Amino acid sequence: MNRLEETRAPRISGINVSGETVEVDYSTHLMNILLFFEPVSRYCLNSVERVRLISTRYENLSTGFWFVLEPRLSCMLHSDVAKKALDRMSVFSNVLFDPNNMIALQSGVQTVPAVFVVDSNGFLISRYEGEISWVEIERNIQARIAQSGYRDELPTMPKPDNYSGTIRSASVMRQMGYANGDYVFGSVIVPESDQQFSLPNFYLINTIYPFGAWYVSRDFIEGKSGSTLYISCARDESVYLFAGSEEHTLLRLHTSIESSQHISFGRDVKTENGSLRIEVDDFRPYELFSNTGDSDLLISLQVMSGSVQLFSVEFCPQLDTLFGVNASRPSRL
Repeated sequence: MNRLEETRAPRISGINVSGETVEVDYSTHLMNILLFFEPVSRYCLNSVERVRLISTRYENLSTGFWFVLEPRLSCMLHSDVAKKALDRMSVFSNVLFDPNNMIALQSGVQTVPAVFVVDSNGFLISRYEGEISWVEIERNIQARIAQSGYRDELPTMPKPDNYSGTIRSASVMRQMGYANGDYVFGSVIVPESDQQFSLPNFYLINTIYPFGAWYVSRDFIEGKSGSTLYISCARDESVYLFAGSEEHTLLRLHTSIESSQHISFGRDVKTENGSLRIEVDDFRPYELFSNTGDSDLLISLQVMSGSVQLFSVEFCPQLDTLFGVNASRPSRL
């Protein structure tokens, strides 16, 4: 097992969930796994689950696991939203908050999820950003532990089928509040709920267009009742929202195509009286749909009641997020 060009792992320190400053000590374990993740990204949350699964297999074999929470919710360290996100993921220990991206910047991380595999001497064994090979990570763990004389105690590697598709292109995520250049803001007449919406004069793939009364904060945009959000989606992609509401909020969904044969709707989309609706309450990812057709798609989400806080819109390769058996024709992967 060769070290990554004899590269020293970065020094990692941050604030834990108790508000204490903690520094990662690589020397206390034979191997260390550090995951940089974004709590409003479903793709990142899947990486958290993967690391947690690996940790159950190796935590008793001198392998340490650390989670570095990147901005969005980490900059709201004391908010209920951040606490609920951690509780939902059952991540209560070895979590460091990086509210100003300083840990990520000093570590050279440019995109998340990112995984560092570090040995007890503080050398990088491997690192991944966006596309992650979990089978290679586990092989590195096993090789290091076997070299230390614990070969007989190693768990059996999962079957190759369990690793199928684990190296994938990362999702495209449009985050709210920071980069206004990712979206188009305008002031238009919001269509009545029983009318078809009018398409914008132009649109780009994987871009969102908030129209109406939207408040822009550091971490999210908040849409009031009557506002509309347009989302453009490429073929063979799935779309998620990370959103929440302090009150019960109802969103109505329209699509730019009449037939739903080429759309596989997610579990959070309900049909009521012939219309598609999403009920937003808790702060979490919401599954919208997979575009299984041969053309791009534009949808609108109209805030029918209450207000909604929207943290991100995420576009994922369809192979990564199948909502149903009909959503299985990825042509761009």
